[in-house]
Amino acid sequence: MAIFGILMLLPGACALLFGGMSVIEGGRMGSDVAPLVFVGLVVGLGGVALIWAAIKGRRG
Repeated sequence: MAIFGILMLLPGACALLFGGMSVIEGGRMGSDVAPLVFVGLVVGLGGVALIWAAIKGRRG
């Protein structure tokens, strides 16, 4: 589960990279890039949640 979470961090990193580049270059994010950045960040947050769940484990 942790390995899959690490793989899911890659789209989040790409979203931060491309979102940051579009904001720096034009001063604002284009309407064609914004949904892709949002989806990438959501997938990245899912990766963080998977890693957290794998490390935390099940209590019981």
